[in-house]
Amino acid sequence: MRHTGSFGWTYLLAALLGAIGGGLVVALATRAFPKMMSEMMAGMMQNMMAQMGEGGCDPAEM
Repeated sequence: MRHTGSFGWTYLLAALLGAIGGGLVVALATRAFPKMMSEMMAGMMQNMMAQMGEGGCDPAEM
């Protein structure tokens, strides 16, 4: 049976599409990660200040 060599192009196309898809995922993740972290930190700070206020400590005095 004769091999036509079309598998080489198939692998090349799959690698190219994978690289493009992976690049898009990384680009989206690098934009989303700092936003998620800043929102999480803001929420943690509000929670910590509320807990300090419940304990009788005024966070504004610190």
